[in-house]
Amino acid sequence: MTTDEEDLRRVFTSASLGQTAYRTWAQQARRERRFNVARLFEALSAAKQARAEYTFRQLGEVGSTARNIERALAGLEPEAIATGPVTATTALARDLLTRAKNAANENRDLRADEMADLFVCATCGEVREGHLVGACPVCGTVPEAHKAFRAIEAMGVLGPHAIMAFLEHSEEALRKLVDGVDEALLARRLVEEQPSLKELTGHLVDIDAVFRERAWLLLETDRPELPPAHPPRLDAAKAYRSQPMADILAAFHATRRQTVNLLRGLTSAAWHRLGHHELYGEINLLHQGNWVVIHERTHLIEMAQLRHDLLAADSQLHEAAELPDPVINDVSEGE
Repeated sequence: MTTDEEDLRRVFTSASLGQTAYRTWAQQARRERRFNVARLFEALSAAKQARAEYTFRQLGEVGSTARNIERALAGLEPEAIATGPVTATTALARDLLTRAKNAANENRDLRADEMADLFVCATCGEVREGHLVGACPVCGTVPEAHKAFRAIEAMGVLGPHAIMAFLEHSEEALRKLVDGVDEALLARRLVEEQPSLKELTGHLVDIDAVFRERAWLLLETDRPELPPAHPPRLDAAKAYRSQPMADILAAFHATRRQTVNLLRGLTSAAWHRLGHHELYGEINLLHQGNWVVIHERTHLIEMAQLRHDLLAADSQLHEAAELPDPVINDVSEGE
């Protein structure tokens, strides 16, 4: 192996490991509702991925698709090589991560005024912050070939069709998840610190009302200042444990119908109406629509797992109430 090839393999290994680390950390940040920190990790992961792909090609590991299939079937086995640090390897990355550390020390997400939009060169992985001007200073790739990680898209990039499709059909999934489970199990906490199915359902009722209030403000007022307070947390849903599930589902049905009726038939311009959020800066209705979808879908998946775990203890009960197919549909970005 030549020195040049050894250096390329070191970069490839380092970038591949770094991409995995940043991507996994981004997933955890989203679980903790630190969406701007997640955006940072996702941008750094994309930068590492671009560098890994670039060096992989330089190593001659990419040919025609037919050849690549043969290589894949043969089992690609890169030679192991020491890499040194695989994250925080650039001055900007260290600066951005330091800002995130300061926010984490205060038990909060990064604010919009602490981290601007990020752009990653699709060729070499160079990261730039702020307004994108000119080609990549490292490799000359044009701005159009950069991947954007904008604050206004921190929640995701679902379009109006995908958002509405999810909001209109998630109640059906919710009802299937609690169908066949008795009231005692619906109120049971497997672990004291984790909410029950009734609490999770009630939490979705509360969050839908918050989302609808924000949507109304964006639609009916000019650049509103959205309430900076956090939406109701799961702790506030404890009261739902003593309520019949039928009543909780009825409350969800009522609030969701109001929300869907508010949003149905909106123009593209309406979905892009702007407001200001203390944490995320300038946002639009699409931003908040993505927020409610990712929040609700995460909890529905949590409920599916909880249902499974509750019923698994009793094999007869589990067999009788087992769902034949997945009930939570995936959503396609950009629809």
